[in-house]
Amino acid sequence: MASLPSSVPHVLGDSSLDRFDVLVIGSGAGGAPVAWVLARAGLRVCVLEAGSCYFVGLDDPAPGNPVSLFSNDEIKLEARGLIQQQARVEPRSFRESSRDGPRSHVGEVNNLPRTVGGAFVHADCKTPRFQPFDFQMASLLGDVPGASFADWPLDYDELEPFYSAAERWIGVQGRDGADPFAAPRSEPFPMPPGPEMYVGRVLSEGARHVGLHPFPYPTAITSRDYRGRPPCNDCGFCAGFGCPINAKSSPAVTFLRDALLTGYVQLRHDALATRLLVSEGGRRVLGAEYLDPQGRPAQVRADRVVLAASPIESARLCLMSAPGTAGLGNSSDMLGRNLMFHHQTLALGIYPQRFHGERGRSVTSGFSDFRGVPGDPDRPLGGIVEIGTSSRKIADEVVPAMVSMGLRGAALKRWLRESPLGAHMAGLIMQAEDAPQLDNRVDLDRGIRDIHGLPVPRITYQAHAFELAARRHYTPRLLAVHEAAGAQFAFATRGYGGSPIPVSRHVMGTLRMGNDPARSVTDRFGRFHDLENLYATDGSVLPTSSGYNPTLTIQALALRAAGAMLDRSRPEAILEPEPA
Repeated sequence: MASLPSSVPHVLGDSSLDRFDVLVIGSGAGGAPVAWVLARAGLRVCVLEAGSCYFVGLDDPAPGNPVSLFSNDEIKLEARGLIQQQARVEPRSFRESSRDGPRSHVGEVNNLPRTVGGAFVHADCKTPRFQPFDFQMASLLGDVPGASFADWPLDYDELEPFYSAAERWIGVQGRDGADPFAAPRSEPFPMPPGPEMYVGRVLSEGARHVGLHPFPYPTAITSRDYRGRPPCNDCGFCAGFGCPINAKSSPAVTFLRDALLTGYVQLRHDALATRLLVSEGGRRVLGAEYLDPQGRPAQVRADRVVLAASPIESARLCLMSAPGTAGLGNSSDMLGRNLMFHHQTLALGIYPQRFHGERGRSVTSGFSDFRGVPGDPDRPLGGIVEIGTSSRKIADEVVPAMVSMGLRGAALKRWLRESPLGAHMAGLIMQAEDAPQLDNRVDLDRGIRDIHGLPVPRITYQAHAFELAARRHYTPRLLAVHEAAGAQFAFATRGYGGSPIPVSRHVMGTLRMGNDPARSVTDRFGRFHDLENLYATDGSVLPTSSGYNPTLTIQALALRAAGAMLDRSRPEAILEPEPA
């Protein structure tokens, strides 16, 4: 039995392991479930994570662990970017179209947080399921000019048991039957919903007044003691912050911790993967090269390799691993293509009362009426709507502007405490379907290199008329909710704050899964068509984006893929027996 916790710097789990059955690149929503399933089956797993670890004792079986190093600190998390990929030294480039030349922007382009446990550590952990029709978009929509919709190589019924398993294993709160548009469930939510935020109550009433159907938003946050983690204390700092008490069911404190405690996993953090090692025949991946915490080149080898570094970084790694070619596993010319972000529409209302965003979980209520129906022009495919406000005293009160106007010291502190702007603002955010397009893609910008000397990923992205039409259709309806809820005035944002660069952290596509090797990169279980032992289990495999937060779907797909690695004919076997 492994000696836990590890005493080796930058290594968690069994530090004595030196040979691995599986290498997983990325420790977030796509990687952690795979590590857990395979380790539970007795396979030796190495996990490479580019970010640092902010959970003391993550691999310590002693009661009371792990201890989170996160806090409700706007300066540390937002102003200084504690867990953010730093665009100054690891930039990305952007252009709307190849007609714009090599690039139109260099710097921050949808950089996700980089930390043990992945981007879900900083999220407010919203976990709705996709609907059954989301798996049949090409068949239901037919030809959409300029778009590349595809049917998934599986249906909702096949994924449903893995949805239920993911919800049980991480802990999701919700209310059965509250959402009339929700997909069918085989099991109830593991936990009831926690207290509704005041902003949720006010705007839910407005939504009902105009004929909508608000409900408690499903979230992976504890509402009671759950598998050794305490219930949420509603401190307000969910979105954009790690949880100080581990009430958020991030991959770090759920799948990843369970995987480490099996004794079959070694996690190397502050380890940036730079290239996949490929056999002479090009059909097998032998492992990966990476940079250790001191920036020195290192290698790790394994019988199978799993990409779970995020859709942009997983595609980039494939492109960097086969110089002089179209990229590793790219006989279809689909690698990096069909990049999707949720086309978010934000409608803000200013209200006479204070909403006290510092008391709650960022989002406790929402409605799905605007998800729409495929092919119905009266109900275009928008997405789920989140009801929220903010706890960010500093960010919402535009501190630089206040300082420039002469506010200093005690006067500035009083302004921030009073929060005359943010405390009275409520938001409705629609997560709308983003039509996949072949020309929306990730490739390498060989004219720009990062601090490590690597070519940076270039994002080529332009919104499609499909999502723009949905925005136009639903914006007046979002404003009507504010009016019915009592807003003094309301307005909707245009585009991405005036920039064409997407700001949604819901990133999908680039390694599309499908049955046809000529039209997809991976098969129905995420295994590359062109390689015998390379898999992808992050959001890159999603053929379409739906209109719901994608993380629970990513976790369910990762569980299913891991099950197929053990028994391709019966991946659902991993669901029995239940974990202790």
